[in-house]
Amino acid sequence: MADSAALRHELQQLSPAQLRELLSASGHGQLLRGEEEQIATAAVDEQLLQAAKDEGNALFRQGRLEDAVAAYSRYPDVVGDEPFMRRATAYIALQEFQRAVEDLVAALEFEPRNKDCRAKLENIVDAAVDAPQDSGGARANLRKAGVRAALVLSIREGWTTSDVRGNPGPAAVNGHTLFQGGNGRIYLFGGRAVREQKAGVFVRDESNISSWDTVPTSGVGVPSSRAWHSTSSIGTKEECYCVYGGVSSQGEDPNIHLLVPASPRGFQWIVPRCVQDPKESPVPRSGHAAVSVANDTFYRSIYIFGGRTKRGVSDQLLALRCSPSSDTNDASDPNDVAVVWQEVNRNERDNGIGEWPSARDGHSLCLLQATNARASRLVLFGGNGQLNEEKMNDVWLFDLEKQSWTELTCSGDIPPPRSYHTAHTIGEFLFIVGGRTTESEDCNVYVLDVCTAEWSKVPIPSAHTLTPRAWHSSVLTEAGKLFVLGGGTYHGPLKDAATLDLSYFHTKASSLSHTDV
Repeated sequence: MADSAALRHELQQLSPAQLRELLSASGHGQLLRGEEEQIATAAVDEQLLQAAKDEGNALFRQGRLEDAVAAYSRYPDVVGDEPFMRRATAYIALQEFQRAVEDLVAALEFEPRNKDCRAKLENIVDAAVDAPQDSGGARANLRKAGVRAALVLSIREGWTTSDVRGNPGPAAVNGHTLFQGGNGRIYLFGGRAVREQKAGVFVRDESNISSWDTVPTSGVGVPSSRAWHSTSSIGTKEECYCVYGGVSSQGEDPNIHLLVPASPRGFQWIVPRCVQDPKESPVPRSGHAAVSVANDTFYRSIYIFGGRTKRGVSDQLLALRCSPSSDTNDASDPNDVAVVWQEVNRNERDNGIGEWPSARDGHSLCLLQATNARASRLVLFGGNGQLNEEKMNDVWLFDLEKQSWTELTCSGDIPPPRSYHTAHTIGEFLFIVGGRTTESEDCNVYVLDVCTAEWSKVPIPSAHTLTPRAWHSSVLTEAGKLFVLGGGTYHGPLKDAATLDLSYFHTKASSLSHTDV
């Protein structure tokens, strides 16, 4: 060892020329050739890149834009944002906005703080918003580029992670639900933990998003701790939430549990009366999907599709409403609160053989708000079939006015089949987060432009992605912040949270909509 150290010291004292001569004389000159070749190659690449830049710039100034693009394209793989920025500038001048956006996305991977890049993306969004509605295919292509640019500008910081703390706070859970109160605060109920979690309600601190606390609750209808249930708003009261279904250590629960305000900070649990005969009520289920739908008077019903029952997966579409004879506006007497179930039947005009989604669980169901041209619609995506291995990635639309389903034939970067993801809509766009695919849990976010039936993968910066997960829960705030908590893998639940800022896209989505949809 001492001899090796001494030899290393002597070699370090030699000049590069002396070291080259020594290695050549000993027959080891090839050890230097690789490094020399790399240096020479890098120098040649730099010279060629500079020549391509100069040629492209000259052609650009001459107005020969397509030739400039060709010049800039000769060395796009050289590390750095400049080649992509230059080519994007040429594409914008050619009004090839989609190609420009992709080059700008590539440039941001090298330099996330590139202000010129962001300014170009904002200009593309503004151009898409201001484009005449009757400009045909040109407007459609510009709109597509504008949607992509708005997404990139929204998610440029990627996912921001936060801890989940409290005394007590939520455990590491999956199969829970998050819901947003009328005060904008985020609440959590249920979920499966390594150790059974109590049937408490937690609330996130407004001033510290990592801090959680328990919410005081009262009442005789406290539901058992459960997972894979749903929590949705119902009725006309500003804050009335319906917990339905799920699985607990006590099995499946057929009852409906309402959570209503009882104090400035607390809630009261109520078990409402069901108007129908118990034999007419739906069988208990878990892994179903539920969404609240408000009518013109802000009266909210809950639509529920599918779920797993003791008979297997279901393809029922159910509607749950507060009974007309009572409403949650008067919760002073719990016995006055009643609910009624309605099953949506297959369209009789189609003799019961119209289009209808297959039975499933672990899917998502979201609301697409009404437009000038269309009634409100539900959008269903993914899930498991009878077997957990039967993953799906189909998309269905349910017209709430016509009471009929239509399957959407999609194109683009279609998400792999999955279940137990989460989903949210912003305008005419459906966002899918995570989920369990046939191979593993996923970390990606996909967005579907319902107008064009085209999927795309949201380009989250590689340094700020989400930890892969399924069985999580998420909420989209009124400000356009997508908040995800918990979930897990087959190895166990996760105790973390993350936020994706979609606020910029949230402000632009309606302006990027089709007027005829």
